[in-house]
Amino acid sequence: DLCTLLQERGGGERMYRTVLRGGFRRFASGSSPSERFWNWTTQSRDYEKYSTSWWREMMVICMVFAVTGSSSLTFVRPVLKTAGIKGDMWNGPWSYRLASLLIVTPIYSLILLTVGTLAGRHKQFAKQTLKIWGRVLPKKTRMKLVCEPAQKLQKK
Repeated sequence: DLCTLLQERGGGERMYRTVLRGGFRRFASGSSPSERFWNWTTQSRDYEKYSTSWWREMMVICMVFAVTGSSSLTFVRPVLKTAGIKGDMWNGPWSYRLASLLIVTPIYSLILLTVGTLAGRHKQFAKQTLKIWGRVLPKKTRMKLVCEPAQKLQKK
């Protein structure tokens, strides 16, 4: 019984509430650090709208998007310069615009998923990555590229 287990381990009311919200996986003993990290980053995070926890969650999500956008351009611009393509999205040339879009999209989605996972929000950002690639790839191909938690999100 879960309540008995928590009492034996000295868990109080706070720990019990964490267990009820799906956080018990964090306290599982005998698992490797990578398993604990994966359980932490794939756990469900459903908060009451406009609560303190919800605002904290929105801050984390906004910070992940900010880091991802800045990082993707930081990585792509030197690649384009090395390839000899100079310009910008506003003034052109078209070769810069096309190459930028073709290079930025996969790098952005990779960085988004990586930073989102490191921030502990793998499910949220796997869903965003699926939305990005959902406009380009057929569903059958897209589902071969994603992990199990993201596949579950797509089926809903």
